[in-house]
Amino acid sequence: MPIFFLAPMRYATNQQLSGLNAGPQRRRREQKAMDRPYYILLADNHAGFRREVRKILEEIPGVKVTGEAGNRRELFALLRESTPKLVILDISLPDLRAREGTQFIRMHYPETQVLITVLDQGSEYLIHGLAAGAAGVLPKQYAGGQIAPAITAVRQGKIYMPPHAPEKNCPPQAAPMATGPGLAGGDNL
Repeated sequence: MPIFFLAPMRYATNQQLSGLNAGPQRRRREQKAMDRPYYILLADNHAGFRREVRKILEEIPGVKVTGEAGNRRELFALLRESTPKLVILDISLPDLRAREGTQFIRMHYPETQVLITVLDQGSEYLIHGLAAGAAGVLPKQYAGGQIAPAITAVRQGKIYMPPHAPEKNCPPQAAPMATGPGLAGGDNL
């Protein structure tokens, strides 16, 4: 006669059960977040670049530019007036390095993300900005075609890396969340 051992019954918790349906729920939360206004502050010392980026941003549904800063003093004054969801920060903003600016913004305005714009995507400042907590890096030469995907990635809680970004520019903590054409989900990093 066979002997059967009964394993103790284990009941799933509500948290475990809700995890079974996490995909659709997460997508609904992400969609709701995308439907809300998304406030952006531009910080670049080149007024022409700010003007062009602003034109592009005004075409993106739900995106609102709250202000423009040409230097550190203007940036911090605008942050005190109204906290945006995203600061698009030039890596070479006079009197503010991207790493220090990102750290300051993330420390004093934790709900605000930082997207760093660079002239040279091979720059070592790229690594420092991401290590400081930036939500991504966007080379200025790609701004016209990539700013919308960059903002979408940041809104979804992902780290944005530009197309064809060299591996050396991606610190280990950013790799799992990287996105961009050819970099879906960080598979190619």
